[in-house]
Amino acid sequence: MKPCRVIIGACSSLVLGSACASPVDFSNALPNFFGAGIGSTTEYAGGKDRIVGVLPGMRYVTSGGHLFEWYGTYTQYNFGSLTGFQWGPALALRLGRRNVDDPVVSQVHDVSTTLEGGGYVGYEYSHIGDVPYRLRGEITVVTNAGAVYTGARTSVNTSAWFPLHSRVFVGGGLGATWVSGGFNETYYGVTSEDSQKSGLPVFNPGGGLNQITGWIAGIFQISPKWYAGAMVYYQRLMGDSAASPIVTQRGTRNQLTYGVGLAYAFR
Repeated sequence: MKPCRVIIGACSSLVLGSACASPVDFSNALPNFFGAGIGSTTEYAGGKDRIVGVLPGMRYVTSGGHLFEWYGTYTQYNFGSLTGFQWGPALALRLGRRNVDDPVVSQVHDVSTTLEGGGYVGYEYSHIGDVPYRLRGEITVVTNAGAVYTGARTSVNTSAWFPLHSRVFVGGGLGATWVSGGFNETYYGVTSEDSQKSGLPVFNPGGGLNQITGWIAGIFQISPKWYAGAMVYYQRLMGDSAASPIVTQRGTRNQLTYGVGLAYAFR
């Protein structure tokens, strides 16, 4: 559940003390942390039945100055700078579709949970001043090498964080994802056999723009070591993904995730 990355990652972005009191260099002020988030999201992409999930997260800077980030089902390792140009490998656990509640979609082919691997490049700007802020942009490309789907998935994501008070921070971001035809066939296609079992029309999607996303979040400093966060994450399916009968007849193209997170900071 990638939205958990926003819940927990928000804490890693803003684990600061007295950010408005004096000029702050975010790259030097961010400590290591471990946290967890709990949220509600749809049972599968395009569905309308909901589930609740709990996922961990971690931010850790190695002795060599490299950054490891782990947010629920997604992890990446930065070989670049803590601010400025960033790059490295990325892994994602893509959840499948099996034994779903919808009696019609449950007759469509199962999709197994799979591990995706690839890499990312990005850039992070940290403003030093009386009102510090952070801007970040990333491009991530992953694939599962044909284990469940063929082709790849490419995502572009941006984020910004600002302080409202020495203990209150707000952030938001926008993103978009493009996928291969093989990805859409697996997650949104309806084969002839699926159609006979479920009654849904046959659907053979192609690749292209899969979704656009947006989110807002807030962070509150409970104590010098503890931080709590809350977020709302919106996904709107696009293109052939949104046109699938799995979505148009049994689900919705508008996907909403919301939740809260808690993080403990350490050096």
